[in-house]
Amino acid sequence: MRVDTIEDALQMLPFVPFTFVLPSDRAVPVPHPEFVSISPNRKQVLIWNKRGGWSIVEPLLVVELAFKGAKKR
Repeated sequence: MRVDTIEDALQMLPFVPFTFVLPSDRAVPVPHPEFVSISPNRKQVLIWNKRGGWSIVEPLLVVELAFKGAKKR
C-alpha cells in the first residue's frame, strides 16, 4: 500500500478508527492518528497500542485498511 493512502486515512476529519490488515490475516488497530508514526524514509510505520506496546509494519505488506463502521456495498 502507498504511504500516501495511509496518510490520507490518518488525516480524515472526523477521524475514523481503522485497522491495518496484513497478508497473514493479522490486524493492527489504529484508534487515533496520534498512535501512528511514519518513518522519515517512509518504509516503516510504527503503531502504538493502548497498552503501551507497538508494532512496526511495512506499508508494502498492508493488504487493506479496514475502517470501523464501514458499510459493505
